[in-house]
Amino acid sequence: MNDADYARKLAAEADLWGAEAERQAALLPPDWEHHRHLRHNVIMHAADIDALLDQIRPGMRTLELGCASGWLTLAMAQRGAHAVGLDISQKALDIARSYYETVRDRVPGSAAYRQTDLNALALEPETYDLVAVKASLHHLVRLEHVIAEVHRALKPGGLLWAADTHGDEAPRTVLVAGALALLLPTHTSYRDKLRALFRFGLRAPERVKASIQAEGLSPFEGAGREHDWLQLIAERFTIERRVNMPAVTGYVTAQLRAPDAVALPLLRALRAVDRRLVAAGLLRNSGVVVYARK
Repeated sequence: MNDADYARKLAAEADLWGAEAERQAALLPPDWEHHRHLRHNVIMHAADIDALLDQIRPGMRTLELGCASGWLTLAMAQRGAHAVGLDISQKALDIARSYYETVRDRVPGSAAYRQTDLNALALEPETYDLVAVKASLHHLVRLEHVIAEVHRALKPGGLLWAADTHGDEAPRTVLVAGALALLLPTHTSYRDKLRALFRFGLRAPERVKASIQAEGLSPFEGAGREHDWLQLIAERFTIERRVNMPAVTGYVTAQLRAPDAVALPLLRALRAVDRRLVAAGLLRNSGVVVYARK
């Protein structure tokens, strides 16, 4: 990829996520106390986010890579940290700053937001107590550089918290996810699902895999999948804890069309079964959360 192509894709990436931040901000404030009630967070992420926030102590210096509208950076500041959030989208950062100004008198720490191309990350050495990165690593083309910079920027004993997808979806996972999406009520009608099944035939699993991996969602979607970010982290850090996410529940959560009164009990039951199947090796998850110590 030449410089002109990279710059074009980077601008498109910023525009896309800026528009998404604007869409979400029109629905609810960029604050964890609001975002935690979104269905995908209730089912998939709330426990891990709360566990991360439990690591925060007043006075810590923290950094978030790929902060979007800033709700996680703000949540760390609300725990007393001096938090910095970096993102490529100026629109998303404007939303983060604007909301922070409305609540800063009630925030014991501080939050600052800066526009940055994470692939060109340059950080001050031994500055942060904790660095968090959620669902951004698989968008990055210079993962080795980014992880090296994070290691350099953390204080001795500092913590890297990373949550992302790792590798491609396994065939069995794709088949189970596809079957559940076919059987359960989703945002796609049963008529359209059956038409697609007959149309694609044996290629249907490829379409499901592409949907799970959000191929084509953004210019850099999946750009980091060819890099083993877990291995890159393990080479520089001590991995203290690894959390294997459910294999198919996240995809079903995004697809399911039902009121919360019906959806949440169903999804909680699916998550419990899903985790057991992953633990038994019958399904392979791609979502991983790691706690890595410098």
